[in-house]
Amino acid sequence: MKIILIGAGKLGKQLYRAIVLNKDLEIIQWLDRSSKKTRTSEGVPVVKEIGYFKNIDLYLLTVTDKSISTISNSLPKEAFVVHSAGGIPLSEITQKRAGVFYPLQSFSNDRNIDFSKIPICVESKVKTDLIILKNLAKHIKSSVFDVNTKQREQLHLAAVLINNFTNHLFLEAAEICKNNSLPFELLKPIIKETFEKLEILSPKNAQTGPAIRRDKKTINKHLKLIESPDLKSIYKVFTLAIQKNNEK
Repeated sequence: MKIILIGAGKLGKQLYRAIVLNKDLEIIQWLDRSSKKTRTSEGVPVVKEIGYFKNIDLYLLTVTDKSISTISNSLPKEAFVVHSAGGIPLSEITQKRAGVFYPLQSFSNDRNIDFSKIPICVESKVKTDLIILKNLAKHIKSSVFDVNTKQREQLHLAAVLINNFTNHLFLEAAEICKNNSLPFELLKPIIKETFEKLEILSPKNAQTGPAIRRDKKTINKHLKLIESPDLKSIYKVFTLAIQKNNEK
């Protein structure tokens, strides 16, 4: 399978690493406008502008959401163009052959991801192109799921809630620890347990804490301890939401 990879951000770098190691996949060019190299250590040409090639299986876009439409419009009309964004509809790509290859994971610099542990959500305008996307997922050893645009947008929302919002709470907790001369490492066992118990319990059944117990004394004490108005608001909103959910 011949691929032109467009974008060298966090996801682009991770996909490059996963693809280039597979002998059945070939990256013809890698668009990285910030790179000073003309080739990677594996010999893949690094370019600042995409050239025209025949017999390319797909153009894989790992760029910012706002760039998808512009970049896809600059590519050949007959090409199979695929984006990798969770919250962008398939219709953003104007080519008749358009697709989505969305790895459902959080990507960070200096951390290599094992794609065999990542679900890939795929969608395409042309049914036969779905086979290409599933083969790509198979080659990098990912599990693959047919997910349409509406489902993917909701899935992306859910992912933001459990990843980005949760990580913000970790940041707030880290600040509390820092301000009170406590090591954040003390919280790591409970963080680990919070996620591990979801292997056997539903999120509803896993809920614990003063909110679900309606422990007003502890809740009010916490609110007095919180100095940040934003964190105080978050605490109140989460407490009320947990209590309302428990009534269902």
